[in-house]
Amino acid sequence: MWRHVRNEGRPHNLLAISDLHLGCDLKAGVKAQRGSSFDSQLAEFLDFHALNQRDGKPWRLLLNGDIVDFVAITVTPGSEATFEVSEEERQFGLAAEEAKCVWKLRKTIERHGAVFDALARFLQKGNCLHIIRGNHDAEFHWPAVQAALKAHLADRAGLEGPPRRRFERRIEFHPWFYLEPGFFYAEHGNAHDHYSLQSDFFDAAGVQAKREIDLPLSSKVLRYFANKYTEQTDLDECDTWGVVEYIDWVLKAGNPLRVAADYFVMVFRVTYPILVQWLKVWRRFARAADEAIEKVDDGEAAHVRKLLGRASRNEAEVKKLLAIVSRPAEQSLFDSMQLFYLDRMLLALVCLFGSWAAIAAAHGAVAKIATAVVGGIIFAGLNAVLGRQRRTDAHPMLQQAALRIVQLLDVRYVVMGHSHRPVDVQVGRGQYLNLGSWLNAREGFPHVMVADGVAELRYWKNGGSVKRELLPAREQQAAPQPGLAVQI
Repeated sequence: MWRHVRNEGRPHNLLAISDLHLGCDLKAGVKAQRGSSFDSQLAEFLDFHALNQRDGKPWRLLLNGDIVDFVAITVTPGSEATFEVSEEERQFGLAAEEAKCVWKLRKTIERHGAVFDALARFLQKGNCLHIIRGNHDAEFHWPAVQAALKAHLADRAGLEGPPRRRFERRIEFHPWFYLEPGFFYAEHGNAHDHYSLQSDFFDAAGVQAKREIDLPLSSKVLRYFANKYTEQTDLDECDTWGVVEYIDWVLKAGNPLRVAADYFVMVFRVTYPILVQWLKVWRRFARAADEAIEKVDDGEAAHVRKLLGRASRNEAEVKKLLAIVSRPAEQSLFDSMQLFYLDRMLLALVCLFGSWAAIAAAHGAVAKIATAVVGGIIFAGLNAVLGRQRRTDAHPMLQQAALRIVQLLDVRYVVMGHSHRPVDVQVGRGQYLNLGSWLNAREGFPHVMVADGVAELRYWKNGGSVKRELLPAREQQAAPQPGLAVQI
């Protein structure tokens, strides 16, 4: 099918970028950490493509998740606020309620005015903008947030009346993925990372009823702990850290006792509700994956069918796509414990007291030494088993999901972000491209360009878009050793 689409031509070309994390330095009492060069580079990228269309075709710009970092914004309004702000929100940032998310968006637009001016100019040239939700900007679920973004961009373009309405129609929002059947599929990727998938990701009606979005586990870690320490170090790489890197970071971050206290308070705050829920409904977790599909009602299945368009032919296909997504980590006490190494801590305590009791019961020095050695071997073996089961690195999960999407939807290209790691590899009969992040532009600012039916991973640097020099396949697929944190 993709060859047919490619041969008959498409009326547009595609650009995709991801993980801009705009607003991530909007923190109370903290100076802006991003220099003006970031905004100027992004604005230059947008202006260049606005003025340089390929073969006379307009661009569709895909903002592929984590564009506005609502989770990282901790500044709060003063007396001018039209909503109530709790003491917890003064400390950790506003909750993910509709009106409060509109306020965060406005502050982000004020902080990055040059970027949103460039977006307005990009749209005025007849191009389109498609925004896909990520785990840091799930707040784009709210209709008021979507309307606010459209209104701000139209205001910056200085439009009114029919031209304004035509302008706003060129801005679309996608709750999960963007699809051109038989050819191209794009999503942020957090749906395949059990630490970054919120429990109400598919439950739009439930979010409306609660009036607040449930944060995934990784965002709770960011909200209650990491937000306090982003000034001391760059946490963009923390998903690849090991024990040594974390010890080094703790020593540099300030008072180690304070860091440890904040960490364990956060762990209790995050895991206690999970423990309570697990004790109430522990039998459900053995069937969690099946129930996650079964609880999707007819309306939600119809919504997914609409997203799939021509690619969706029956209910079984819809369920297969839903089966690709991960189970939210907060539905599993074990997964939650693994994130914080609580499973290893519990294992260490059990082995310590078990060995102590066994050594005390043994008679003779040789027997006691043998008992201690056996206890150490058992601990090392179980610790290794738990280590292999721990999955915090999103990269292999996204690549596996890309292969399944290629097989299910028969698309040529699958594009994701989330892992902050640029990737261009073959998966089955398709190609998996990851957009990386614009936070650490070591080689340049990564993006995907799709023109003439071909998708390429490219870098923006020195005022132009250059093709990436591909790494050997084995080097691209090699995943770094996972550390304590999940992708933030």
